[in-house]
Amino acid sequence: MRFYSPACRDREDYRRAHRRILRSYRADEKIVSVKRVVLLIALLCAACGYEGADNPLAVERQGAVQWREGQTIVALGTSLTFGFGADCKVFPFDRDCALPDSSYPATLAARLKLPVVNLGVPGATTRDGLLRMIEALTHDPALALIELGANDLFQEVLVADARANLVMIIDRFHRAGVAVALLSFSHPDMIDHTPPDHRLQDKKAEALAYHQMLLALADEFGLPIVEYIFEDIWWKEELMFDSVHPNGRGYLLMEENVVRGLHSFLAANDLYAQ
Repeated sequence: MRFYSPACRDREDYRRAHRRILRSYRADEKIVSVKRVVLLIALLCAACGYEGADNPLAVERQGAVQWREGQTIVALGTSLTFGFGADCKVFPFDRDCALPDSSYPATLAARLKLPVVNLGVPGATTRDGLLRMIEALTHDPALALIELGANDLFQEVLVADARANLVMIIDRFHRAGVAVALLSFSHPDMIDHTPPDHRLQDKKAEALAYHQMLLALADEFGLPIVEYIFEDIWWKEELMFDSVHPNGRGYLLMEENVVRGLHSFLAANDLYAQ
């Protein structure tokens, strides 16, 4: 069967996606290796159902993390992974800011004493995550932490379309031998603690549908999941930077939520600092 992602409806979308990914490379990166280009084309063909692509999505339950020297953990996500609202990570960015990074990938790296690459991008959707797979795989990850869906919700992306993108992301990681864990931004508790005038109030049903979709994906693929990264953070004034982002203290608690949610998985795979 062919898998058609909402990221690529036709060949023109394929070409636009191709140009977009190439532009994402830094201006000072003079040479793109043949290996990376081939991987890029393969990923795009699979994502777009491009003519000639053979992409059967056989669901395989995840095995143990196979860690090799020099590998990394990649954190693929939104502004919540980037850490927007914490310390130096506010607009406009101050290049001279010397405050420590309290985003969850940074503090997780310190806890585990393992390299955690922060691939969080403010505004990123599941479609953007799919298009950044080439970048994620160049970091030679053993484990990928995926926090995506919040921007899909607010941009009114159908849950089914977001799910299709996430399935492709999970499948691409698994085919590359990378273990995956999911992080859910929404939860019934979030709805209960959201102020009446918050924009989430108009999307309560959709937010809960996204949460259920992530739980179902975790069960289908046998993935560990952090069921609520905002636990004990959401809408506590002293822990929030704005209406949707934590502040520095809030992100420290978010990392604790991630570790607590993945504790059994991390321990079983010997990923805690020795």
